[in-house]
Amino acid sequence: FIRPLAAPEREFAQPPCEHDSAMLACVYTALFVIVPTLALWYAHHAAHGALFFNWTYLLLSLFVVINSMIAVWEMSLHVYSKHITSSFQQLKKRHEKDTFPPVFMFAHVPLAEALSLKYWSNVWILYSFFDESYADPKSYGFWIDSGNGFTTLLPGVAFVLGLTYDLMDPRHLGLLGIIQFYQEFYGTVLYFWSFFYNRRWRDHGWRGGRVAQIFALVIVSNGIWFAGPGLGMYVSYRLCMEGAPALALVRSV
Repeated sequence: FIRPLAAPEREFAQPPCEHDSAMLACVYTALFVIVPTLALWYAHHAAHGALFFNWTYLLLSLFVVINSMIAVWEMSLHVYSKHITSSFQQLKKRHEKDTFPPVFMFAHVPLAEALSLKYWSNVWILYSFFDESYADPKSYGFWIDSGNGFTTLLPGVAFVLGLTYDLMDPRHLGLLGIIQFYQEFYGTVLYFWSFFYNRRWRDHGWRGGRVAQIFALVIVSNGIWFAGPGLGMYVSYRLCMEGAPALALVRSV
């Protein structure tokens, strides 16, 4: 399997943890997704008497929450681009080809650090070992993701709240959704093409069976942005064409 460097030193942007309240970074990530998603599901059910397990609403709201979290991470890609580039270049010198540093998601992090934008720039330092374009501000991968962070966060939140609380006319909500989800889908298609056309896995010397594992990582992690926007565009199209009756898609069987 793909080998991380088994070294005890702390390689990512995180201070020594001396706080009793510290939790694993992956726990913060899970809570960021689970808590808002459950709150939306309950609010939607309470506001409309909607079927609690309406899979269209459940999956679409889950995707928007995940995308919102990733959007914050993508903002860190832009804000801390110089830090990401310099940190990656330093780490790359200390690692053999086809290896990567310990995964920072399994480090204990105090709450104050987990709430900082800089800590989540570690996502891109690590991902740069699989696609070095994220450590290069001149690349397409850098700009499509950092751009998405700033342009999809608020529209995504507005869409899911509008779907939950009827904050706007259904046709207007559908128009917002079409713009939002098409941008995400389009960006993902171009990123996939860029990744495979430029053979980004070669930059760090990935070879043999590990290349297939890199493909799996990239396809699975980005495939969510095919499925989620696809569902979003379908629901948004129905809202645009049918108006209020289309809300039955997210409130009944």
